[in-house]
Amino acid sequence: MKNAILTLACALAMASLANAPRPASAAPAFTPRDALERLFEVEGKTPYAAPYDGTLHFSALDAKYDSGHGHGYRNELKIAAKLRRSAALTREHFAARVTAQLPDGAKTIVAQYHVEGLDTIVKVYVQDTADRQGLDGQAGNGVFDILVRMLGTDGKEATTALGTVRAGQPFDLDIRFAGGDASVAVVGPDGMRREAHTRIKPDERAIYFKFGDYLQALDPDTGKHTISSAQWDRYYAAKRITAEHVTFTGTVFEREGARP
Repeated sequence: MKNAILTLACALAMASLANAPRPASAAPAFTPRDALERLFEVEGKTPYAAPYDGTLHFSALDAKYDSGHGHGYRNELKIAAKLRRSAALTREHFAARVTAQLPDGAKTIVAQYHVEGLDTIVKVYVQDTADRQGLDGQAGNGVFDILVRMLGTDGKEATTALGTVRAGQPFDLDIRFAGGDASVAVVGPDGMRREAHTRIKPDERAIYFKFGDYLQALDPDTGKHTISSAQWDRYYAAKRITAEHVTFTGTVFEREGARP
């Protein structure tokens, strides 16, 4: 009798589980490749890992992409021209774990918001160069400052230190832009969350998001910016910057009004 009761109880339990509503699928851990390809154009080599798992590999030195008006080679994804909006209409969220394999003394921009033309309003740097606004601020010692530079309503660029890493150490990057409000947050190897926020100066021009590896270079003779790729090559050689790459994992890009 006890066996019959136990059998009946098990059968009822199984039936209950079979008829129970299934939980909704969890949100994906990364944005699918086809969704990114619908929104972004590639500058340089395609960065998507194969098979794609939310990982993108960028190398400015491998790609050697010259935009004609930059300050170093780049390998980036940027929002396609036909999909760009004004700051007031832009509502986007980007998140990824970033790992920069850079030689000592290198400096790159891993993410930025650009305005149509040559202006920028948000730039995230990973740099081992002299900068008093960094937490380390020393050049060539293997400690890379993570800095964000943001253009406020006063038209002035403000710099915020968001942490430090060594080559190959990952950090979590989170960028949000909501109708002219911009915020950038970083969680580094020390586990601390640091962030910067600003209201962007109103502008009717379209803006667009870019991310990847924009490897900075200077004229090695003058120490000033130059658009000459020959001078970039001399600068990289002088600094012994011969190989580098930046990897993004768990890459998420969300845009209001865009279907994933």
